[in-house]
Amino acid sequence: MSIDDFEGNDIVQNAGKKLCIALQSEDKFVRKLALKEFAESLKPMDHNELHRLFKEVHIYLLNTLRDRSEPVREQAIQTLQLYILEKLPINDYYISYLFPIFIERIGSVEIVEESEEIRLQLLHLIHGIIDKYSEGSQLKAFLNDLVIILKETVKDKYPAIKEMSCKCIILLSKYLPRDFHMQAESLVKPVLGNFSHQRYKIRIDAIQCMEVIVLASSCKALEEVAGPMAERLFDQIPAVRRTVARVAARWLLEYRDRYSFFYKLLPLLLTGLNDEVPETRAEAHTLWLQVGLQYQRENEKDFKDELDFLTQLPKHYPKDLERPNLGCRVLVQRTIGKLTSALARELSSWQADVRVRCSQLLCAVAHHAEDGITQHLQELLVAMYATARDEDERVVVNIVRASQLIGTFVPVDTWKKLILPAIEDGAHYGHLTVLANLIRGAPQDLVCSELREISQLLVDPNVCQSRKARYQKELINCVNSIEDKYSDELSGDIGSLLFRIVATVFSIRDKENDEVLDERMFQRLSDVLKLDNVDDLWKIFLEDLLKSLNGDPKGWTEVTVDRCILETILAYSNASFGQHLGVIGAILVDALDLSVEPEARLRTFIALTEALDKKDVIFKNAINLQIFLETLITDAIKPTLVWHAGRTAEAMRTMATSCLCTALSPAINVDLFTKELLQTLSQQIIPLLLSLTEDGAYRSRHLSLEALVLLKNMMVVKEIWGIDDLIKIYPEILKRLDDPISGVRICSVESISILLEDIPEEFKGDTFKSHHEFIIDTLMIHFDDDEMEFQELIKGVFKVLVKFCKQIVEEKVLKHKPLIRNQDGCDEIIKYIQQIEL
Repeated sequence: MSIDDFEGNDIVQNAGKKLCIALQSEDKFVRKLALKEFAESLKPMDHNELHRLFKEVHIYLLNTLRDRSEPVREQAIQTLQLYILEKLPINDYYISYLFPIFIERIGSVEIVEESEEIRLQLLHLIHGIIDKYSEGSQLKAFLNDLVIILKETVKDKYPAIKEMSCKCIILLSKYLPRDFHMQAESLVKPVLGNFSHQRYKIRIDAIQCMEVIVLASSCKALEEVAGPMAERLFDQIPAVRRTVARVAARWLLEYRDRYSFFYKLLPLLLTGLNDEVPETRAEAHTLWLQVGLQYQRENEKDFKDELDFLTQLPKHYPKDLERPNLGCRVLVQRTIGKLTSALARELSSWQADVRVRCSQLLCAVAHHAEDGITQHLQELLVAMYATARDEDERVVVNIVRASQLIGTFVPVDTWKKLILPAIEDGAHYGHLTVLANLIRGAPQDLVCSELREISQLLVDPNVCQSRKARYQKELINCVNSIEDKYSDELSGDIGSLLFRIVATVFSIRDKENDEVLDERMFQRLSDVLKLDNVDDLWKIFLEDLLKSLNGDPKGWTEVTVDRCILETILAYSNASFGQHLGVIGAILVDALDLSVEPEARLRTFIALTEALDKKDVIFKNAINLQIFLETLITDAIKPTLVWHAGRTAEAMRTMATSCLCTALSPAINVDLFTKELLQTLSQQIIPLLLSLTEDGAYRSRHLSLEALVLLKNMMVVKEIWGIDDLIKIYPEILKRLDDPISGVRICSVESISILLEDIPEEFKGDTFKSHHEFIIDTLMIHFDDDEMEFQELIKGVFKVLVKFCKQIVEEKVLKHKPLIRNQDGCDEIIKYIQQIEL
């Protein structure tokens, strides 16, 4: 033996003996220090020495992994990492002593090693061993031990241990691909437990780990994993969803029995195509493209004709849509049956995230399947109707998009036969949402011929007369879709149907929709039909709208749809109103009949009053205006002016009087009444108005005075204002000077002043002196009123009287002056008379 050998043996023996003695110490610091010094002693040794030293100390060294002191165990792992991973050469002899300890400490159901940090360090050591023995031939013998350990550590509560376990599994699959498949399936359940871990990084690691496990396992593993993988599509973290897409893409590309599982794997990748995160969508699109191209290459013979001849886009393919490659389309089309069944079921899930992802998947399926979705449409549409009503707007957006795609690819006649009967049986706004977007997606030249039938259904009272806010919006959305597809070649009948729908919805719109469903709907329809303005729209279609008002107006209530439509006609038809006076007048007579519900009559009176405020517009081109006005006043307004007991009747009289005032107010460019008609009406109305001057409602008294004045002015113009009319009216107006309501008293003074203008010449003579004195005496009584405004108005009446009975006024004022307080007023009247005489 050489001197060198002797010295080498000396080093090994000294190091080994020193370590063994120190490790038997009761002091943990001595044991830890011995391990540190031992690690230092390894650095100058060669492989030969290290091997012989391992034989000497491995039992003592490995026992330190069981040491009761955590710092000692930690130092032992560090020493073993240096010894096994860095110093010793690759030889299964060394690691064969390690794995029993590993299994004992961290590979049993009840893990012996209590320290999380130590367990993690042991896993790092195992990871290092796997990596070092990457060639696999010597590691193969320990695969079973490794799987036993990793099955337990991957379930550890410590996140870092889970993460390292997943990395070890991935490394094993890489270095022992042929042998790993024998053990991989046993790892499925332990790894699946981490799919729902609260830390998203652990979820990502688990999914990546499952990627290699499934690739190495039988089909049973994939069936077990597909469901939990699909659940990760609903993960709130985009990185997790992207990982699912990557893993699914690899399975679709590499899994040996992938053709049998396309229906399970496709949703995992297709859902990402419509993910809300752009990066996820882009990556999913790239991966899906690769899958489709590979499938296309693998089945090139089957696709030869399509690849050679069908190179052009279909005629009606949307310009803003990129068509997937043939492989992608065929993949979806061949699994469409199973995909749509699952979608129809899961779209109604109680979990919001599930509905969101399913709706995203539906968009992708509709895009790829094209007309291949036709035979499964009935089942799918039922689910879409319900999902279109989802509270989550993300779901609704996807249903809208899917409906447009289906409308594009499925023949119009097909989806029309499915959705129209469903709407007819009892529509909710989900039906309308889907229908609107089916129409919007359909090619114009194909859907055009079906628009009339669709419009005919939508105008049906059972469909278009809903007062629900969202329903109304979606119904108008359907109208807008039809308008978008409208063509000049279509008959005007569609325009009438659409106008009736718009008018109905506008008339009964919910308050929530006031700012959305407004007059712009009429303007849009007018633009679509290429009319000059909205007035032309009313001119063309008002007759049809009036004919659609079915039923007896006497049975209308405040909420009756036909009554609401009449209200809209009165308010918005403008000049068209005057061209249909006969029909409108007949409806108004019945609608204002005393037997009609008071609330309904009141609303109709209000609408009529507002319409009559625009006489110059509505009567501009009126036909049979005189007949209409006679019918309106005689048959519609007059019956309500008659006194009936009760608060309701009182309110109705007030409203009817207001409407009469509006009807009697003059128009600038329209001659309302002929002489004969006015004479006839005045004889009927004046007695009623005089009785109303003493009505219990002060507003009725006020309005009756205004109506009498308006009637007098018109009679003067038509030269039928006579002495009998004046004598009949003025005493009742004078009575109102005593009214308890100030506004009525003021109105009465103003009315008497107007009434005494343009009086018949006969009334100025001495024959009617007693009337003059009665008027002056009555006015003098009220000339001392506390209100200055009232005094001034009385003074104005005196000045009117001076014009035809000056002497009597002067005598009466001088006679009453000492008796009243209003001396200044009397002086002013006398002065006014004197100025006239001069």
